[in-house]
Amino acid sequence: MRQIDVLRALLASGEFHHATYRNQGTVWEGLHFYRRSESGFRGYDHAGCVGKNDPDLDAAHDLVAHTGISVGCYGGG
Repeated sequence: MRQIDVLRALLASGEFHHATYRNQGTVWEGLHFYRRSESGFRGYDHAGCVGKNDPDLDAAHDLVAHTGISVGCYGGG
């Protein structure tokens, strides 16, 4: 399953928690998204990532732009 499809499913189900864009020279660069989780860290856990070179990156960003995307882990990129 494509990562953008996972993201769409989370949004449709109401399980989406937040998205973070990591962009400071790591192998994890891209749009990471998280699901609500009672057992996860602070009520969420990692659900997937649309990588920086993925052709779906712009579309994924458009899907979550209204949610207030953070930049990096605790604002650190």
